[in-house]
Amino acid sequence: MIRLNPSLTLAVVASAVVGVTTAATNPQFVGFSYAFAGGLIGGAGIATEKSLRQKQKSETATRVASCFAALYEANKGIVDPTQLGVIANIPFDLAHAYLTDIAERTNGQKISVKQGSGAVFVYPHTQSALDELTTNAKNWADAQTKQLNEELNQHKQALQFMRLQQASAAVPKTPAPTQSPWENVSP
Repeated sequence: MIRLNPSLTLAVVASAVVGVTTAATNPQFVGFSYAFAGGLIGGAGIATEKSLRQKQKSETATRVASCFAALYEANKGIVDPTQLGVIANIPFDLAHAYLTDIAERTNGQKISVKQGSGAVFVYPHTQSALDELTTNAKNWADAQTKQLNEELNQHKQALQFMRLQQASAAVPKTPAPTQSPWENVSP
């Protein structure tokens, strides 16, 4: 079923009414009524075209935003313009421009790579921030306890050395034999 554009249909009907009315009442002005009709139909066509472009831009923006959100969450803040372009069905230069704009607004970083489109974009992500905070906290705790662990190991070694000295001092020393072990042996 063919769907008619309401503004274009209205322009054609109005032009026909004006043309017939002018032809019936003042035939010498029919040329002006046709010019008016052409302008009216042309304007309606331009308005329709603009409306279609705006609708397409809106649909593309929605598609790109949803694809960006999915890639952002799946990759924890890392988005490749080539991947976005393929998934959102947009040109790669448009995907790159979109990601560059977002990076400028959100303190994202553009990282150059040798393969693919030449760059990926890294945006702040809560999971990445939590991982970084956890790593920083672990490193801080390790640094705080490192010296204490070294001192503890030194004390353990000293204690072990003292125990060995004490154990060796407690062992009774056997007197050296006074006779030679070869004295009772006959040749």
